[in-house]
Amino acid sequence: MPKLFSSLNKKFLLQIDKPEKELNKFICDNWKDLFPKYTFVASEFPLKGNVRSLGNNGRIDILGYNPETKKFIIFELKKDYDKNITDQSADYRDYVQDNFSDVYLHTTQKYEIALPKFTEINQDKVEIILIAKRFSLTQIDRVKKIKDNNITLIKYFWFEDDLIFIDYINNDPDDVKIEAVNAKKINAIKNIIEQSPEFLDIDRYFGLLNNSKECFFLFVNFLKSKSAVLLDIQLSKIRVKIDNTTFSVMKSGGQGTRKAILQINTDIDISQLKKSIQTDDRYRGEEKKRKGSLGIERYEVYIRNMIELNDFCEFIKDKIQINYL
Repeated sequence: MPKLFSSLNKKFLLQIDKPEKELNKFICDNWKDLFPKYTFVASEFPLKGNVRSLGNNGRIDILGYNPETKKFIIFELKKDYDKNITDQSADYRDYVQDNFSDVYLHTTQKYEIALPKFTEINQDKVEIILIAKRFSLTQIDRVKKIKDNNITLIKYFWFEDDLIFIDYINNDPDDVKIEAVNAKKINAIKNIIEQSPEFLDIDRYFGLLNNSKECFFLFVNFLKSKSAVLLDIQLSKIRVKIDNTTFSVMKSGGQGTRKAILQINTDIDISQLKKSIQTDDRYRGEEKKRKGSLGIERYEVYIRNMIELNDFCEFIKDKIQINYL
């Protein structure tokens, strides 16, 4: 069972039961923060005629509109678990699709919501968002198998002090952002692999260290956007040369807080690099004797994640010595 600890009150906050009406009011009052991409149409949107399979008239808990997909959105809310929630929302969806012109006119005239032209809205599909405390495994499994992915399940937990915990079971908007970023990274890696005759040797060098390998390919892809890159895959490192600048790259490095997925040695002065990125100067004393034997470059940079790699690439982008002759 989810628990919420308040550092202010120094205690676990109790879960409390609220009527469905209060859940509806909370969502409507906080609409712009909870669903910033959607247009609010109305709470308790009335439907008249043959709506439910077991009755006539009905009301949609909340009706919204998605400007991106040009579809209406049905929000069905339940205080707790309800085995009929998917069937009920399906009845409402069928009604909206079968009586689309009435719903459109009601939305634009009674509620004065600005919508695109009637012919520009998707009349064949309606999105559904179901919000409840619990869903059965059967409900979750059925929804996840739907091909068009038009139903979103959201669990909520209401605590003292009017705190609400929201849990997207599927279609989390933040996951969509992550997937888009990941897709971009995958395409970049695919491009560098297709252009790299040394791929098999690189793959052998990194073995099962997939994060290190992904980080390395993104680093090389960044360098290739500047100029031609030469790779020399050795037993202990990969030598990377771009015109007059060289790097020695290792699949891991450092210890403790410095433990990295990739270690990049460079002669570029990194004294102004972000302090959050762990580094080391390999020169020791006045004799300037290099520490270790991995590469000829002076500085060691310990890359622990993709964010640090991006920061490092941004830092060196204007410091790489390129021969433009």
